[in-house]
Amino acid sequence: MRNHLIISGLAFAVLAGSASAQEACATYEIRRGDSLRELAIQVYATEDYSFIYNANRNVIGSNPNIIRVGDKLVMPCLDDIGRAVTQPETEAERMAVEMAAELVEAAEERAQKAVADAEAQVAAAKSEARKASERAVVEARISAREEIEEARTEAAALIRKSQGEEKSEIRDRQLLLITGGNYAPFTDEALPHRGLYTNLVETAFLRAAPEQGYKIQFVNDWSSHLDLLMPTLAFDATFPWSRPNCEEAEALSESDRNRCETYNFSNPFYEVVDTFFAREGSGFEQTLTYADFAGATICRPEGWSLSHMDAVSLYEPAITLLRPVSPDDCFHAVMQGEADIVAVEAHLAAEAISRLGYEHQIIENPNLAAIKSLNVMTHKDNPDGEAVLETLNQGLAIMQQSGEWRDIVSTALRYQMENG
Repeated sequence: MRNHLIISGLAFAVLAGSASAQEACATYEIRRGDSLRELAIQVYATEDYSFIYNANRNVIGSNPNIIRVGDKLVMPCLDDIGRAVTQPETEAERMAVEMAAELVEAAEERAQKAVADAEAQVAAAKSEARKASERAVVEARISAREEIEEARTEAAALIRKSQGEEKSEIRDRQLLLITGGNYAPFTDEALPHRGLYTNLVETAFLRAAPEQGYKIQFVNDWSSHLDLLMPTLAFDATFPWSRPNCEEAEALSESDRNRCETYNFSNPFYEVVDTFFAREGSGFEQTLTYADFAGATICRPEGWSLSHMDAVSLYEPAITLLRPVSPDDCFHAVMQGEADIVAVEAHLAAEAISRLGYEHQIIENPNLAAIKSLNVMTHKDNPDGEAVLETLNQGLAIMQQSGEWRDIVSTALRYQMENG
């Protein structure tokens, strides 16, 4: 007999957004505000949603962070995924999460009412007082945002208090973090908030340690971050980078082993799908097994982790590895016959293929892909490194509990879809 698990109650209701309590071994129709992470928490009591994504890849597509209202997903059975019922959180934590969500929800309701009232005034006085009314709308929106921010700050304080843990102390100085550009939607100085991931990191500091000073510097030569800049200890952290499977170091490439030995990692702030692209008609775009890539030249930009390729024996001499500076170079190499396959993140590839004019010429292999986490890294020789990561992890947990993580992600992805 198959096991069924239903997770409900106030704590998980807060995390689940608009989704009602669901069960394993069932079909669920996506509603507005849902995400795979929250469904995994609600149904299986875990943030790992990979088994939901893998069971529904043909419905969801290449990006697990974008799900469509009305799509029907299969919730795998417990027997199929080997999960057991986890114990609920403490009463104090459940109460804090409930209070935090209520504060944010009430603020957002008041904000929506204020905006609606102001817009009604615009409609009523449209012909005679357009400019004044539009100013009223702008002011109402500003006031609404301020009220929501105040509620979120109060919610974060409640959650920190409920955790009852001593905060990791960082020395009284400004922290310096480094990232790079041309990595939409995650990091780029031209994007709102300088990118989705940058916004998540800054908000994590704000929620966990609002008094902590920091500065984020952009250096677009990504390879220099790990090779030159971080080893000097002039920078306290760098993001976003993937974490190799450090528990199986013997199976990793030399660069990934060095990453595991040299750096510590935060909890994942985001996950992406790493997959393979090839020219239409090459055969590589439709193969079902990694073994069929044997002898091929695979292009993977310098600095990108090779761990998911190492795990399936895609390393030299079984394949030839090409490591240019940028993903664009890889797609040009495929079109010029210098490479057979591009191994890169699905969302990044879609943007690059469209921008470079290679639609319908370079296409994704839908059969071979892996989910990869994006983390913040600190150098192991940095005396404040672990404290920085603990602070960021705490801020990330607060954002996930209050729903702010979902709001930031959905806003950034919507902007990316509308603006390309």
